[in-house]
Amino acid sequence: MSNITESQIRNEAERHLLLCRPGDWNHAQRVVFWVKELGGDREDILLIITAGYIHDIGWEGLVTKEKITLDELLELEDSANKNSKSFATNFLKDLHFSSENIDTINRLIRAADKHQSSQEDEAIIVDADSLSKLTIDHLKEKFEKSEWMKMYGLWAGKFLERVKTEKAKSLYPKLLAELKDSIEKEL
Repeated sequence: MSNITESQIRNEAERHLLLCRPGDWNHAQRVVFWVKELGGDREDILLIITAGYIHDIGWEGLVTKEKITLDELLELEDSANKNSKSFATNFLKDLHFSSENIDTINRLIRAADKHQSSQEDEAIIVDADSLSKLTIDHLKEKFEKSEWMKMYGLWAGKFLERVKTEKAKSLYPKLLAELKDSIEKEL
């Protein structure tokens, strides 16, 4: 691995993520928080952190309005996922990551995009992505208020099946309940 620091990755990621969907930069920071919580002192933690910062980089330039609906998200998601590998690869090359590390980070981003994990590092990024969405701030930043309960319903059902790490399995129900309380107070 090059001598790149998390601070350098973070600064570069911010420039790109601010050109993505509203709230993507804040979401990325929450994902990284959860990566650190779930990943602990793993030897490869910086690679997973990097994936956490840039896992939504494929959204750069795709959304032109403040907040979107679930239907708009689903309509654009394939395009964003197709952009991810080339955008991430260019980002990582600019920071002088090795080909091997670029491949690993792209694999992690693909796992986050597909919401599926088959390896422990993939489970960490997928779970971190899922946990990071369970806040009222995420909903406020990204979605029209009329979509909040729809998103909650999605996260209360389908998303729960995605969670793989033991720590995330224990946290998810509590965070989901807190989110529901927050939504009810706001609506």
